[in-house]
Amino acid sequence: MKLTFLTILLILHTLNLFAKEDNSYEKGKTIYYANGCANCHGTNAEGSNYYPSLANKEQKYLTNKINNFKKGIATTQKQEIMFTFVNALSKDDIQNLTKFLTHFTKEDSDKYDVEEDLLGVDY
Repeated sequence: MKLTFLTILLILHTLNLFAKEDNSYEKGKTIYYANGCANCHGTNAEGSNYYPSLANKEQKYLTNKINNFKKGIATTQKQEIMFTFVNALSKDDIQNLTKFLTHFTKEDSDKYDVEEDLLGVDY
């Protein structure tokens, strides 16, 4: 009887864990774009010649880098700009942001495609 009860309890607990929606990717995505990360690291976290790519890096690596920036630790002077960007991030923010970047997938959307010049000049 006790074994049956414990088994049922374990199954219900497991189902409850799966029932909770993991929306940390979406939260991390919001943090990335709302905090202006895309301005330097790109809308697809692809980086540039000056700023590193962040897409699909290991979560532990990204978490360590952000935590070091929060402590005022950088390996180059160029990285010191990150100090002000990461100060306001909570532990949950960092976890969500790094999950987003670690599992980054490019959206198949044309919302950023520009068909004509923003000033209306047709070339």
